[in-house]
Amino acid sequence: MLDFTRMAHYVALGCYALAALLCLGGWRAERLRRAGAGLAAAGWVVQVVLLAARWGRVGYLPVTGLFSTLHFLAIWLVGMALYLGWRYQARGLLPGALALGVAALAGASAGSMDLQPLSPALDTPLFLIHVATSFAAYGLFGLAALVGVYRFAGVPGSALGEDRRMLDECLYLGYLLFTWCMVAGSLWAYLAWGSYWTWRIKGLWSTIVWFFYSGVIHVRHRPAWQGWRLNALSVAGFGLVLFTFLGLGLLFETSHPLR
Repeated sequence: MLDFTRMAHYVALGCYALAALLCLGGWRAERLRRAGAGLAAAGWVVQVVLLAARWGRVGYLPVTGLFSTLHFLAIWLVGMALYLGWRYQARGLLPGALALGVAALAGASAGSMDLQPLSPALDTPLFLIHVATSFAAYGLFGLAALVGVYRFAGVPGSALGEDRRMLDECLYLGYLLFTWCMVAGSLWAYLAWGSYWTWRIKGLWSTIVWFFYSGVIHVRHRPAWQGWRLNALSVAGFGLVLFTFLGLGLLFETSHPLR
């Protein structure tokens, strides 16, 4: 299984890296853009097959540890970028999303590829709901930040399609999914530790993330918060997500360890 995992990992990484280069060339050449999108889709399929194989091997969603969690994040980032890029004709979205995917998979290379038994605290159906909704939200928040960066950089609107609608969809759907993640996490905490809320550092920072995006949703359509302010909020929000997901998991002893 380790040989297959290693091979699939580097195949997906190579597909994303080459696809990003092709998509960048596709700003002027439609053939290159289509080839890049096809290669990105192939890398995404490789990732999904790897996830399914590892899931079947251990009998639970294998999203624990640095390797598995960063792979799962890349699946959501690239998969939703492919969908949104097609839906909104946002040809400029995919190169940046692929760069994030390459960064995630490169970071995953530093983690162990071994599959470990699920700890008793995680062995609950709520684990699947909590993890799936949280990483889907992370992917959407990452794409919202990417749109914000593009708008800061003055990327032409034609490269982002309906960028305002796309940004709205990423923020609103991401917020909805993260809310479900918090609900499932609270129920999971009750089953594992007998309380819906504990002062564990991961839960505390996750709550901060939820309140931050609650504020973003609240001011989203207010005239004073349009333009660079909303772009800054989108970028800052994903920075907060990365600290909560990666920073805490790598630097502290938490209920979601990555070391």
